[in-house]
Amino acid sequence: MIYSLLNYFQFFSWYLGDSQMIIEDAFTLSLNSSLPMFLAIFLIHFFYYPKIKKDHALVISFPPIIFLFFTNLGFFISTLNLYFLKLYDVPEFLNILRSYEIGLLLIISSLIIFIISINTFNDIDENPIPTSSTTQIISRSIYGYTRNPMYLAILILQVGIGMSLSMIHIIFFTIFTYMVLKYYVILPEEKYLEKKFRAKYLIYKKMVRRWL
Repeated sequence: MIYSLLNYFQFFSWYLGDSQMIIEDAFTLSLNSSLPMFLAIFLIHFFYYPKIKKDHALVISFPPIIFLFFTNLGFFISTLNLYFLKLYDVPEFLNILRSYEIGLLLIISSLIIFIISINTFNDIDENPIPTSSTTQIISRSIYGYTRNPMYLAILILQVGIGMSLSMIHIIFFTIFTYMVLKYYVILPEEKYLEKKFRAKYLIYKKMVRRWL
């Protein structure tokens, strides 16, 4: 993963800068960034995702891994088309989504949401990892406004990264991140919590929206 991140840094230092690079070298650098990241994502899931089903929601994977996969996939598809396949051009009107300042603001906002969410878990000694056992329903702090603030932060973060790095595909792949989070993380979590806490969770679910 470190190798991938170093190549990502080198790629975007060129991509967002004024220096020049031949297309073949840019494409090779993009592959050296994205392909090792896919391998790292697979290995993390394979070695750390619980093999034994116990008292936890049956989510498809760790949410940060889902975020990394689709962010990386968006970058991979973008550079594959831009430097190799050249099948299509991104419409110029979408350039409005290329904004370092707005992207940075979104990234900072997402990190603030993450920090508040994690601190809320820590305050009551609860584990935020969805593959761990849930012992209580959290309805205080930010969880009084949204049931899934960390997943909301993930979506905001991905859009922010796409905007700040001027990668429209990363922004568009937020749609896939949203779909996987909703159907393969959030819904299994809700099923698990409804089964475990019954009326208590149903009341909370009725009072607080899933997103906003």
